[in-house]
Amino acid sequence: MGSFFFNPILVKEMRERFRSKKTFCILAIYLIVMGGIPLGFLLMDPIRAGSLGENRNLFLISASIHYAMVCFVAPALTAGAISGERERQTLHILLTTQLSPSTIVLSKLITSLAFSSLLIVASMPLYSVVMLYGSVSPEQMAQLVVFLGVNVLFLGSLGLFCSTWIKRTSVSTITAYGIAFFFIVGTGLLFLFIGESLQQAYPDRFPDAGVWNLPELQMLAGINPAVVLFGILGESIADVDQLSFSPWLFFACFYLVLTALLMWWSAYLLRPVRRTWLSWKKRQNRVK
Repeated sequence: MGSFFFNPILVKEMRERFRSKKTFCILAIYLIVMGGIPLGFLLMDPIRAGSLGENRNLFLISASIHYAMVCFVAPALTAGAISGERERQTLHILLTTQLSPSTIVLSKLITSLAFSSLLIVASMPLYSVVMLYGSVSPEQMAQLVVFLGVNVLFLGSLGLFCSTWIKRTSVSTITAYGIAFFFIVGTGLLFLFIGESLQQAYPDRFPDAGVWNLPELQMLAGINPAVVLFGILGESIADVDQLSFSPWLFFACFYLVLTALLMWWSAYLLRPVRRTWLSWKKRQNRVK
């Protein structure tokens, strides 16, 4: 395991990424924006700024902007990781080394997401102002950090999978954003559409808001990032505030499993020689 963190891909790309002036400029701009938004909000509302613990909107705005930036940055950092090597015609050279496809994929993911993780960690002190004015509990902050971390991991692995699957970086990036849009917005629209349709089709069976308590709809709500984020922030969308399970815990488990599946699939696609299920079956028949 120790040798993994010193493999040539990880060391080279970490040095290239964190020793450039571009990294420090992006980090500085990001912190100025993230710090300027709460400050501007307080300056626009001086009456609430003087009342500690009663300005909850500050936390909602900061967390929403933070999540939007994660959705924008994470796929972009990984969508060209493998396809970029293919376009520079260095992927075949990389595959001739002693590094396995899974090591290459994991190294690319770590180096690409290290910068996203740095942005999240660097912006955490700014939340001390939010906690001072926003009546936010430490438990909510911990859940928000886990939520953002899971999103970074999933969106990064999604971009890496598209980069391995599709040869061109531009197409890979668009595809990654399209799939991410489905999970972020599409699942929410699907949840509301199915719920409203069932309520209108079976008014006798679902007279009130009971349709939202169906296990299938609650699971669909549990995988939608917007519903889970609002649940962490203490808000609700429609009538989904009575989930029978912890939404952020279900969300974390679901997307971590999906991340592992995408990473395995990326490593499989990167293999120079792939063994399909049919080839394994033929081999077993020959042995018999």
